[in-house]
Amino acid sequence: MNKYSKISGKSSNKAKGDRGEIIAAGFLEKIGYKIIKTKFGKGRGEIDIIAESESGVLNFIGVKTRFGSKFGKQYESADKKKIIDASNFFLINSNIDREKRLINYGIISIEYIECNSIKLIFFENIFE
Repeated sequence: MNKYSKISGKSSNKAKGDRGEIIAAGFLEKIGYKIIKTKFGKGRGEIDIIAESESGVLNFIGVKTRFGSKFGKQYESADKKKIIDASNFFLINSNIDREKRLINYGIISIEYIECNSIKLIFFENIFE
């Protein structure tokens, strides 16, 4: 059991979604990202993970977890305006000058498939 393993007292879908965010954070750490904040929200917008890459790029990452593809691809449900609004709020409140910092917006798509397996895809720059 690692620091991302415990989720209790949640509905099944909410727990699986939260578990998807934990899996995504663990994945990012394994590839060298430093997790700065999780579940950062402003109003109706939320950024699931804020992380810094090894090269110093600040990443605002949404995690989309699904239990199949009948509702479309996970990355298609990303709300660009909400993510950018929440990231701007974070930058302002963290005194980070977006003109002097490399910023990236990404999505981690997690699809639960049979036998408790997952398919994870990291879309590193979704708002080019």
